[in-house]
Amino acid sequence: SPVYALAQRVEAAARDAHADATSHNHVLLLEDGYEALLLRVHLIRHARRSIDIQTTILANDECGHLIVSELFDAARRGVVVRLMVDYFMSARDSRWIAALTEAHPNLELKYYRPPAKHAAPPRVLELASVLVRFKGTNQRLHNKLMLFDGLIGIVGGRNIDNHYYNYSTSYNFLDRDSVVLGPATKAMAESFEDYWFYRRTVESRKLTDVAAVIRTGEYQRILRSEDFGVEDFRARMTDGLDAAFIRDRFVTPFQQARRLEYISDAPGKNQGKWLWGGGRAARRIRETIRKTDDELLIQSPYLILNLSGRRAFRKLQRQEPPAKVIISTNSFASTDNMMAYSANYKMRSLYFERLGFHIFELKPQPDDFLQLLPNFPELKERAEQDGETREPFVSVHAKSIVVDGRIAYVGSYNLDPRSQNLNTENGVLIEDAKIAQTVREAILSSTQPGRSWVIAKRRFPLSDVNYLIEGLSGLSPVDLWPLRNTTSYELRPGMEPVDPGDEDFYARYDDVGSFPGAEGVSTKQIVTRIYKMLGSLAVPIL
Repeated sequence: SPVYALAQRVEAAARDAHADATSHNHVLLLEDGYEALLLRVHLIRHARRSIDIQTTILANDECGHLIVSELFDAARRGVVVRLMVDYFMSARDSRWIAALTEAHPNLELKYYRPPAKHAAPPRVLELASVLVRFKGTNQRLHNKLMLFDGLIGIVGGRNIDNHYYNYSTSYNFLDRDSVVLGPATKAMAESFEDYWFYRRTVESRKLTDVAAVIRTGEYQRILRSEDFGVEDFRARMTDGLDAAFIRDRFVTPFQQARRLEYISDAPGKNQGKWLWGGGRAARRIRETIRKTDDELLIQSPYLILNLSGRRAFRKLQRQEPPAKVIISTNSFASTDNMMAYSANYKMRSLYFERLGFHIFELKPQPDDFLQLLPNFPELKERAEQDGETREPFVSVHAKSIVVDGRIAYVGSYNLDPRSQNLNTENGVLIEDAKIAQTVREAILSSTQPGRSWVIAKRRFPLSDVNYLIEGLSGLSPVDLWPLRNTTSYELRPGMEPVDPGDEDFYARYDDVGSFPGAEGVSTKQIVTRIYKMLGSLAVPIL
């Protein structure tokens, strides 16, 4: 494999130079979901010693079956495969998990903090776990890591699920991976070991429900990769995976980073009281954001700031001159998490007027939709066959930060209290102007008028008075005030974009309402408004 050959050269050069873990690292940024899947398949096929994976989601779908079948083949040829999964959003089919558990001795599967040692706990048991250990049950594995032979690491936002690889009939994520070669992979390996042997991780064969299935033998044996039932899918998805394609897409674009640091929370993370306390990843990201002089770009699927988060951004506004903060996130029509969007909607006026955020919310089918999702016609046809009432669309899932065009973060950390205080997170901090500019350009492409609506202040009498009332209502646990001071705007055809503070803004943009892209008053819209009223009660776990 040319990727492994490059990784070995990078490792040798770093060793000869006696490099520390932050230098002599090379980085490849992956934006496209289909290419992200192809690279994973390629690296699994060429691994020789070990594959270590952390994922929040392991889905029982086409992409899940494809990746696991490739891991199974790797295990059969002698590669030690260790797969760590969080139960909460993963497939809860104990028969499928039993089949994976018994598939091959070299394929090991562990679960992170499963409630009452169940992969698929009954609702009553899950509720009891929440009541007895509320914080512990809410503290989930959100790390995304793939490490191949200790040489090549992938970190970012992608899990193992159709949504991340352009193959979902509902929402398909716009995500970002950082592929790393060099000394930083040692820190990735050390972090993985900490999690693998963490006292609250449980081998899948020791999970109560999985062990019961194994004892009865009521599961389908996996004897060969064809037993996963994705041979046609595999052939279609990997048809162009040849050496020339690999070199062009996955070798030539690598760039050497001036400085790169792998950051990861400790397993168990937050040892503080109640739902506060943070972790290593949050501290390093907060320290990085504080270095902003002129411009801070953030891309996050969710925009939810608790009090401490708002304080950090206020400091940027008190600078002289204030730093420009640009946020790329989801709209009501593109979000995959209605409750998280509701909390954002509730606090959006504060973000805009008090913190000075420039907020851009993704359109579900942007102007360049077919470039982002080239297989849309196929997905649409499948959606219609499955009885879906909505066409496939795209949703922001990338978690990235760029400070002054010189420092970039790519990883799993969302701009929300759950990432700050509860979920374990990881990623890479890259101090390199060229690589940071690449991430910056990728984020800014999502803020263009063809891709996103821009959030700005409504124009109506007594808006300043309304902002005060809205703010006071938002301080209470139940926010009953219905009128938001901000709304979504779309650039008029033929106009050049300007910032919301520009004197020509309202002459160039049209108010498209609070929920563009969702025609009529839907159930989702009504529930969003309900969550808006009750959102402050749930903010710490969003």
